[in-house]
This record gives sequence, structure tokens and C-alpha cells, in this order.
Amino acid sequence: MLKWKRTRYGHRVMASVWLCLATSAHAYVDMAPTLAKVIGDAQRIAVVEVVKFNRAGNEIIFREVKILKGKASSRPLRHQVGSWKRVAMPRFVLQWAAPGARAVCFSSRRTALVCAGQGWYQVQAAGNGWMKLSKNRPELPLAYYGSVSRLIEGIERMLAGKDAVLTAVAHGDDQEAASFDMALNRAHIPDLVRVQRIRANLQMPSRVLAASANPTYMIGPGAVDKTDLPELLEKLKSTEPLTRADAAEDLRRLGRRAHTALPMLTALLDDVDVRVRVAAAAAVLRISPDSAPALVPLSQGLASAAPSERCTAARAVGRSGAAGRGLVPALANLLSDQEESVRMAALQAIALLGPSADEAVKALTALLGDPKLAIDAADALGRIGPAAQPVPEQLTRMLSSNQKAVRWAAVRAMAQIGGEEAKPAVRYIMRALPRATEVEGYNMMIYLALLGPVASDAVDTIRNTRIINPALPSATLWAISGGINLPWREGRNNSRPGLDGEPVSRDGARVSFSTLIYRAYIRELGERLKPTALSLVSKIMTGTAGDVPPWGYEILCCAPDETVPTLVSYLEHDSEVMRERAIVALGYMGPAAFKARDAVAAAASSRRVSTEREKRLLAWCTREIAQD
Repeated sequence: MLKWKRTRYGHRVMASVWLCLATSAHAYVDMAPTLAKVIGDAQRIAVVEVVKFNRAGNEIIFREVKILKGKASSRPLRHQVGSWKRVAMPRFVLQWAAPGARAVCFSSRRTALVCAGQGWYQVQAAGNGWMKLSKNRPELPLAYYGSVSRLIEGIERMLAGKDAVLTAVAHGDDQEAASFDMALNRAHIPDLVRVQRIRANLQMPSRVLAASANPTYMIGPGAVDKTDLPELLEKLKSTEPLTRADAAEDLRRLGRRAHTALPMLTALLDDVDVRVRVAAAAAVLRISPDSAPALVPLSQGLASAAPSERCTAARAVGRSGAAGRGLVPALANLLSDQEESVRMAALQAIALLGPSADEAVKALTALLGDPKLAIDAADALGRIGPAAQPVPEQLTRMLSSNQKAVRWAAVRAMAQIGGEEAKPAVRYIMRALPRATEVEGYNMMIYLALLGPVASDAVDTIRNTRIINPALPSATLWAISGGINLPWREGRNNSRPGLDGEPVSRDGARVSFSTLIYRAYIRELGERLKPTALSLVSKIMTGTAGDVPPWGYEILCCAPDETVPTLVSYLEHDSEVMRERAIVALGYMGPAAFKARDAVAAAASSRRVSTEREKRLLAWCTREIAQD
């Protein structure tokens, strides 16, 4: 029997990791209410639709579409969402608050919470029939984060005494707990934030922290699973456009696993509703990147005369992945659109596309002088990464800004772009690190790791700076060295999982903070570890790589175009030992080795396979590389 070793991380482990990356994140989990608590506290719950959004006054007028709890209101719902009493208008409002957009409003006597799916805000009565922003509620995405239609359906099930499978920002079963999302300011970009599925009902605890410790409520990572396919296919037939669009969005998240949905999604490319057309287009491109027809509704949407349609199309292009590269020039043009909401949508789309949006570098650089968009433009350039080299001079000038947020935006961007021109960021960090707070210190370690050898001048500063967990400085020094040495050979990761003679999941059997950090660094460094990947594949096949932990094989994913063909060439080797080394390496590479699927299938039917062990290894490898 194969030993499948998967670890479910409880809230105690997660709390320690989040605390290390940002103390406030742990506090969010502590204070965040569950959706059951939000529902219970609300006297009235209504599905609302934006009738008008006055950008000049930041005023939203809603109409009630459906009452989920309580009685209908006889008065119009009028929210003023501009900055008020030190509470800044949430950035997502500019993207969402167009006529026809829907949300769920949880009302009490003098306050209300509004969930627009991937964003929440709170208002309170301010007289004259208006409600104004009252305070920030950054913890609410831990209660729910997903589509509006799924939230509506979930609330209806919960109020009927049933369970509802919903999504929330990951906090209990996120096996990528050492992600850099917080340090790199990615939380404001939808679809970059990791989510998990929860089983919600009115009997669940009132606080997220208590629910996250209970496997009754935690299902697993990701917004959807392949088992959701039948239900999603049915929703594509809905008479409600929002439901069709949201179903297409979920199918997009499944990627290749949703290939059976292609015919229905392709038919929706001509849907009467623009939201459905572009959502279906993004899904088709994720499943079948070469689909030319899917580019048509996206291109038409970007050129629409209606600002709301340009916004919707821009967001869809960002979610379409590398297949949307050809539309990047059109996105770049929208960065100078007259409508602020369109400019923000294009910025976020470019940030989401990352390296695929390298043609937008010039347009983004021009925005670095705009006080309103400089931080977002810097983050988008950072997401593009090394493809944005050389570092724009404007980013270096931002290091002298009198605003701390602007300075750190420049550091983040320069760290991700890299190159010799990023050295001013290294000097900035070296000056700041000795007096940094714990959170700032962790963030700066991440920035230095991304800079790699360019940050070599900071080695002594790192060694002389006290960080609570020694794994982070150690991993940072490894990254700065260019990843030349293999950490498991250098004693840097003392609690790593091992093979134990049988394959385990890519996530490993036992987890340490060190493992989480190295996995995160490998994922973020990407192509910068290409030399290490090429060296490692050779050492694996010659048996000189040592006892490679599961996460160590992920280094091979940093150069899949070179490492996968090399490993495939050994699948028909005369030596069973050599074949097994290649099979194990491909399996631990997971979806990054997807192009090897045919070769692995051929190897499984080969006469060379003579032992049950090798058959089991090949079956395991097939399953692992097929995951998406």
C-alpha cells in the first residue's frame, strides 16, 4: 500500500506563521466573526442592486431585489462611501459600484454591513436618510470572500437550517502558509488571495478562530473542487445572468479539470449579458489557451463605450492568464482612460497577469508620478518582475518620498524586478533593518531574498539582525547566494519530511516553519532559481542530491522547459533505479510537469515496468501531474 501522508494544519500552526509575517493578521483571525454571527446579528438581510453611483460625492443608491431575512424597507438605501472620519473608501468600491452590480446588505438598527463578494464595508446612520462609512472591517473576508450569487444561495440554505459550502480567505487549511502575499501587498488584487472552502451553518462558532480549529467546518483549500462540476454546469443554464457569470468564474478556477464544460462555456461567448460573455471567455482561455473565439468578447469589452463594460472586460482579461497576453496593449491604453474605475480595473488586471503583461511597463512607469496611482503602478511593475528591468528611475526617486507607504511600495517593486538598478533598495533596507519592527524585519528579509545576489552587501546586516525565527534569515542568505547550495545538504532545514521509501503528497508529511519558508521562497524566486534547477535535476539522476525532501523537488519547477524533458528521457532507461528517480521527481513537480503526462502514460504500459512498486509510483505520478 502507498502511504499517502497529508497534513491538515490546525489554527495553532497557522497562527504562528501569520504572526511571523504580520502580527495584525493573527488579530484579524482572533476578532473575525463567522458568517453565522453576521447573519445572527442582522435584523434584516437584503440582496441589493446599485441603481446609481455618484463618483463626485461617492454616493451609492441601492434598490432591494430580494429579502433574505426580516421585512422589506420602505425607504431607499443610500450609502455615502467616501472617506469619512479617518476611514478611507475601500478600493474595491470603484471596481464594483456600477449600475446593476449586486451585493448583500446586513442591516441592524443604525448600522449595516455590505458584502460585494470580494469586499466588505460598514456604514452607520448619519441623518437625512444617508448612511456613511463608520469603520474599517478588514477581518470580514475571513467570514466570506467569493461570488455574490454563492453568498446569496449560502445564506438561504443557512437560514433554512442547512449546511452551505462557502469560501473565505484562507486561515485554517492553507498549506501555502508562508506566502508573501502580505509582504508584497497582494491582498487588494482579487484572485491573488488564497481562499478555502468552509462548511457553514447557523450552529457554527461565532468567531473564525474557533471554527478554524474544527474540521467540521474546514473543507479544504481553493474556491471549488472537481466534484462541484455537475452543479456548476447546471448553473450555466440559469436564467439569472449573475449566476451564469459566477458559475463561469468557478469553472475558470478549475482550469483543465473543467474541460468537459468547454462546449457550454463556448456557447456563452455570445450571451446577451456582457458579464457572462467575458467570464465565459476567461474560463475558456484557462481551459484551452489557444481558443481564438474567446478573445473576441474580451477585445470588444475593452473597446466598449460603457465604462462598466470596460471594467468588467479588463478584470476578465486579468483572470484569463497568459492567454490574455495579446490584449495587454489594450489594457495599457486603458491606463489613461477618463474613468478612474476603468484605470483601476486595468491596473489590477495587469498586476494579475504579472510577467505576461511586460508590454505595459512603459504605461505603468508613466503612472509613477500620479499620487493617486503611484503605489498601485509600483505593485503592478513588481508583479511583472524581472521582465520590467531595468528598474525605472522613478522608483528610485520614490525611495525619498515623505510618505512611508510610497517608499515601501518602491522597495517592494524593486525587490521583485531585481537587477543592478535595484541596489538603492538594498541600501534603503540596510539602513532600516537594524531599527525595524518585527513585522518590518520579516518583510525586509523577503525583499532581500527576492533581490538575490544583488543584495550581497546586506549579508552582514542580516547576520547581525535579530529575527525571532532563525529559519527566515537562513533561507534569505540561501536566496542571496543564488540558491547555489541545496539547503537539505547544508543542515538549514532540520525538520523536513522524507520519502520513507514511498511517495507522499507534494505538501509533505510533517511541516516546519523552515519548510514553509523555503517552499514560499522557491515559488516566488521562480526563474531566478533556474541554475539551481538545472544543477539539481542532474544531481537527482546521478544520485548525488542527497535525501531530497518533497519541497526540494519544487525547485525543478523553476525551469520546467528544461527539467521535464530531461526527466522524461529517463522513463525508458534500462535501470529501474534511474526510472524511479525520474518518476518521483516528475510526481513531486506536480502540474508543472503536465507536459510529461503522455510519456508517463506510455511508461506505465511499457514492458520495462516489472514490479508492483514501479506501477504504483507511475500511478501516483499520473495523479500528481494531472492536478491543477
